[in-house]
Amino acid sequence: MKEKKVFILAIPTIVIIILVTLGMLVIFYNRNYKKMSRNDAKILAQKVAIIDNISCEMITNTYGKDIVSDYKLKNNEMISNVDGFTIYDNKDEQIIIQLVDSQKRAYIYSNYKSEIDDFKAMICSVAKLFEDENYNYEFKKYETVNGIKCVNFTLKNNEIEFNIWLDRSSGMIVKMICQNNLDGSNQVDSTIYYRYKIGNVSPDQVQRPDLAGYEVTEL
Repeated sequence: MKEKKVFILAIPTIVIIILVTLGMLVIFYNRNYKKMSRNDAKILAQKVAIIDNISCEMITNTYGKDIVSDYKLKNNEMISNVDGFTIYDNKDEQIIIQLVDSQKRAYIYSNYKSEIDDFKAMICSVAKLFEDENYNYEFKKYETVNGIKCVNFTLKNNEIEFNIWLDRSSGMIVKMICQNNLDGSNQVDSTIYYRYKIGNVSPDQVQRPDLAGYEVTEL
């Protein structure tokens, strides 16, 4: 009788274990094998819009030549290094300062145009692409790129194709290949890698530059 009671009590436990195991298998399948839908990829890409603290290095390879750009953003201040120039942007104060360190020259622009807005538009470019229904979406695979778990998909029309890898956690672009199809070929125009860290920028990394020793020109 005692053995029968123990067996009866064990049945619910076995059922619970089976249900938990099945649940874990479903989660594993959804995360690693189930194709991500267009809507889910769009929602993932939209997560980038809320990022306000990020350091990002972009490496753009076009025709075998690498162009490196570096950005550090915290709240509404940003320091960027693009094409050999250092640019400070304070959106709250609406100030743009461009430094040419090799010549010890500084330019302060009175006509404010936000570099921060341009940078955010760049990292949110995939979300913007999803707004255009003329781009056809195709899920490719899940893949790890530079140690980051990504979802890989394409967005394309008759003229251009974007092969995109998004961070499955943050929605950030990790890699993008742009192919121009205007001439009927499938020639790769450029490949862009994004190396970034979210939430690691300190105030001193985006503070207004000290212009002592620079020749300052107000434009």
